[in-house]
Amino acid sequence: MSKLFEPAVLGRLQLRNRIVKSGTLENMGSPEGLPSDATLTFYQRLARGGAGLLVTGLAYVSRAGKSYMRQHGIHNDGVIAAWRRVTEAVQAQGAAIALQLAYGGRQTHPAVRVGGRALSPSTTPSFLYFTLSRSMREEEILSTIQDFGAAAGRAKQAGFDAVQIHAGHGYLISSFLSPLTNRRRDAWGGDRKRRFRFLGEVYRAVRQNVGDDFPVLCKLNVDDYLGIGLRPSEAYQAAQRLNAMGLDGLEITGGVNETALNMSRGEAPIAILSRGRGFLARLYFRLALGIQRPWTRFQEAFFLDHVRRLKPSLSIPLFLVGGIRRLETAERVLKQGWADFISLARPLIREPGLPMRWKAGDRAPAQCESCNRCLGEIERGNVLKCYSSLPSTLE
Repeated sequence: MSKLFEPAVLGRLQLRNRIVKSGTLENMGSPEGLPSDATLTFYQRLARGGAGLLVTGLAYVSRAGKSYMRQHGIHNDGVIAAWRRVTEAVQAQGAAIALQLAYGGRQTHPAVRVGGRALSPSTTPSFLYFTLSRSMREEEILSTIQDFGAAAGRAKQAGFDAVQIHAGHGYLISSFLSPLTNRRRDAWGGDRKRRFRFLGEVYRAVRQNVGDDFPVLCKLNVDDYLGIGLRPSEAYQAAQRLNAMGLDGLEITGGVNETALNMSRGEAPIAILSRGRGFLARLYFRLALGIQRPWTRFQEAFFLDHVRRLKPSLSIPLFLVGGIRRLETAERVLKQGWADFISLARPLIREPGLPMRWKAGDRAPAQCESCNRCLGEIERGNVLKCYSSLPSTLE
């Protein structure tokens, strides 16, 4: 049997295989952050499709951390019962499910922040929303850390098998790690150790609320692709610190809103992002994304080099995400020991049954075209699904 389909262990969690559905914003939540019937159907379909672990997308840990209008939440006890319906449905299909814990920070849609400015380590503009965030006060930092811990405890009560701390893609934790967006000169910034402190304290709060036997994972940026932003050398040190603290698994990623094509690669959904906007905004997206295109053309396993460099210095499992489309690629990565799990996002959004198809012997590549229309549409507030012009496999 292919190693991809062998049972695997993550902390004390037993998984049926090494295929992970990577977290992606679903835009299926109610105004109160509750998972909907659409959420339930979405994750049931993925569980039936054969992935071993499903990671939800961007559940906000507090009202202040909400970044999208239809985002799911784990911010109060009122969401626990609704999430339990989802976790039980997924587990009934033989899959495990993890909740991704997130806080938007400067990357908060302006429609969410009516009457206030988004919070971030330092006052920083967003060149996607053309807004300006406000630097967090000490008490806001400390309360946010506790919000992450409390949210993790609720996830455990709701029946999730694990949690994943989102420290990537320019959201709050990621922005604390980056010298570009964290220009503080207090205990929370100024050098690598102090920029890591927020993530370290979030991890401690999460671990305290879920216990030692509950898997805690992290999604970590290794590069902001902004020159003076977070760079691999500093990110690798952050990964090693998490490893020493007892993290159960690490998924490597990269890019922020302004360099989004680095996190997804493939086509730039300029028309979708420009839809309904004024002339200057349309011009900005055309120029900003056009400049990125030569350096972000699609290639398989585009974060593989980072994982290969990190692997020898870590004792915890590594998740490889980023453009994996062929079964042969996934098998080679696992066989060589470069990573322990294979994370897929867009391929499973288009083709939830891809794991079952591969396991049954159909080794044809994933149907995903890497057109990135799904990512453009969720940024505009629409539900997560495949928007390709080609027929998709829904079961």
